[in-house]
Amino acid sequence: MFKRATRLGLVSTNPVTGIAKAKEPGGRIVYLPSATPDRPAFEENALRDALALELRPLFTVSVQTGLRWSEQVGLRWRDVDLLARVITVARSKHGRSRQVPMNSVVRSVLIDLGARRQRPDDPGEMVFASHYTAADKFFPKAVERAQAALTAAGKDASRLEGYTWHGNRHTFASRLVMAGVDLRTVQELGGWRTLGMVQRYAHLAPAHLHAAVERLVALSELPGREAKPV
Repeated sequence: MFKRATRLGLVSTNPVTGIAKAKEPGGRIVYLPSATPDRPAFEENALRDALALELRPLFTVSVQTGLRWSEQVGLRWRDVDLLARVITVARSKHGRSRQVPMNSVVRSVLIDLGARRQRPDDPGEMVFASHYTAADKFFPKAVERAQAALTAAGKDASRLEGYTWHGNRHTFASRLVMAGVDLRTVQELGGWRTLGMVQRYAHLAPAHLHAAVERLVALSELPGREAKPV
């Protein structure tokens, strides 16, 4: 703020120059639980049902790709290659372009949207017809409606406490990690600039850590077993 004020000539010097930045604590990662054979994705389904019909494709693609809101609403049909199953983000948060692979769910949603295009010959047509400039204009109310619906159905709605649209990105990364995808691949898929930014999801996949220490067993002298001669 003071740097901007200095550039504008509103102040002569920056009084906070040289003061170290305080480290922000890592906040709680809020994400939607994955569906399992024993437990359907109650929270995800409730959120989707709480949204207006035109916003549901946005939500589904968000959860399945990890695209940021700005990346998603800026997509044009020229950025979508249904044959190669790739979405091109012309300009991401860090100013770079990147390609996002689409799974079968995303491809199905985009095919359905493509069949209902208003200007099928215009590659510059927007993919998602949303008049909202920001997700916080509609999503908090949808979360409240989803919580109310879950509570009325006798289900736990606490997992939606503090859930925001950006939580879809956390859901995307968390589910990949829990499915056994390595962090480097998660970083590439989500367009994070550094590996450190996805380290916060590492605790969701402790299996590889247990597997690592289990390797010591073969190198250790087990109780009741004579050590092999060297």
